[in-house]
Amino acid sequence: MEIREIPAAVSVEPAEPVEAGLLRPELMERALHVAANAMFIADRNGRIRWVNAAFTRLYGFAAEEVLGSTPRVLKSGRQTSAFYRELWTTVRAGKVWRGHLSNRHKNGEVLDVDQTITPVCDEHGKPTHYYVVYEDITERLRSEQQLTQLAMFDSLTGLPNRNQFHIRLSEAFARSRRSAKPMAVLLLDLDHFKNVNDTLGHAGGDELLAKVGRCLTSALRDTDVVARLSGDEFAVLVEDLARPDQAIDSARRLLDVLSSSYKVLGATIQVGASIGIALSGDLEDTPERLLRNADLAMYRAKSRGRNCFQFFDAAMDLAARKRYDLRDALRTALRKDEFKLCFQPQVDMRTGMPVGAEALLRWNDPHRGLVTASEFIGVAEQDGMISALNDWVLRAGFAEVARLHRVVPSMVPVSINVSAGQFDRTDLAPTIESLLREHDLPATAIRLEITETVMLRSSLAVHENIRQLGRLGVTISVDDFGTGYSSLPALREFPIGTIKLDMSYVRGIGRSARDELLLCAIIGIARMLKLGVVAEGVETAAQRDFLIREGCFQAQGHLYQRALPAEEFAAWMRFQQRSICAASMASAG
Repeated sequence: MEIREIPAAVSVEPAEPVEAGLLRPELMERALHVAANAMFIADRNGRIRWVNAAFTRLYGFAAEEVLGSTPRVLKSGRQTSAFYRELWTTVRAGKVWRGHLSNRHKNGEVLDVDQTITPVCDEHGKPTHYYVVYEDITERLRSEQQLTQLAMFDSLTGLPNRNQFHIRLSEAFARSRRSAKPMAVLLLDLDHFKNVNDTLGHAGGDELLAKVGRCLTSALRDTDVVARLSGDEFAVLVEDLARPDQAIDSARRLLDVLSSSYKVLGATIQVGASIGIALSGDLEDTPERLLRNADLAMYRAKSRGRNCFQFFDAAMDLAARKRYDLRDALRTALRKDEFKLCFQPQVDMRTGMPVGAEALLRWNDPHRGLVTASEFIGVAEQDGMISALNDWVLRAGFAEVARLHRVVPSMVPVSINVSAGQFDRTDLAPTIESLLREHDLPATAIRLEITETVMLRSSLAVHENIRQLGRLGVTISVDDFGTGYSSLPALREFPIGTIKLDMSYVRGIGRSARDELLLCAIIGIARMLKLGVVAEGVETAAQRDFLIREGCFQAQGHLYQRALPAEEFAAWMRFQQRSICAASMASAG
């Protein structure tokens, strides 16, 4: 059917002669025919009267195969009758319908599409025709599913990863409290696994871990959860214990199944494991405490000679007293302002030119020396000091950046870490705006660095902060991308400028084909979304060369420079800028 056959109700009367020439019916038809999105026009009875070229490409049907048919020819069977009743009720009332559905290609393949149906109504408001537009989102959904798989499952063993185990543990803990039935957390670490890596290489170690994962699953009930937390560390969740000593049965089955020999790269390997067991039941228990107690018990099992299991008991808390000492020292440090910021440069690996920096928290402890955040941030989070520490970092970061702008020509943007808790506060964006004004800084002087978990927050405060930060022109960098709850829709929603590749993947370059594939996939996604990419923890020339080859050009790591105090960083920046400028002038001459 030609476009000019559409009822006059959809025609547009030109206001000027020039416009009339642009909107000739044949030109309109040609424009719709070559449009990128698939379209068809149906009559009041839902029979297809016109399709464009993109429709035939998307679904594989020639125009003559579908003209006169209804859209049932595309049905995949994945939508319910109620879904279609709601759709038709909407459009027959003269309202636009938008939604996602799965349609069928001529060859039987199922395609995911976003569909918009626009009714064309007569002067009485009754639909005479329907314009239907499809956007193929199959590849986008596939990419999102792949990222979800990365976020929730271990790519080597296929088991739930640490993120998913924490979710399952929290859910099980809540059920245990409601039902008053005890549960157990078993933490398992393979004995002497390093020897396997040393003798058979990482490929042999990976093959062994995959086989161990399958064996652990086979030894337990379908309702039990087995997860790989990291390296050669696995966790098991056992619910609905009729009596506490049933956890011993589970531990013995695990030790028995692991005592079998494994064929790995032609070699026969014997492995054992040290297992720590923590039971619920204490009123002060939390999911995190159960996991910590199992971890303490597991290390006690190792100290007993390995290939055995150990229950957590109160005496093990003595080993945790160092943490309490650290907690008290941290409180003193906050009161005495013993913290400082260091700055690690981010450089263009092709030229060595500084392109950014990250502000990193350090504790200048009078007894321990300069302590990195990784050594105390966990204690701060557990003991309620993290909020005060985060506020200190934010305010000190802006003050230091302002000082750097005064002493470093062409100062690069600095990333300041912002926690999920800060994003949940309604005063984050106003505080950022106030600090920019107080220190006379442009929004481009700083970036806010977040983790992926922040991107999944759905609170009103988070969305309002996002809106206001976008208005201010403040961009966001996502730290450790690919290790958490990755989400492409969240990348579109947040004003993301840069994603940072987690150093655990970077360390796998040259050692793990899986890590290299993951890096390539993440870099590709970033390039499609026109996001910057920074690789963390670059330490070798081989890592640098791989990343450049795959399209990641910016990095931070010891290959270029460690984190420096502000004064040393400023001097380093000035030296780098002079050196690169001199080299450029010399090459030009």
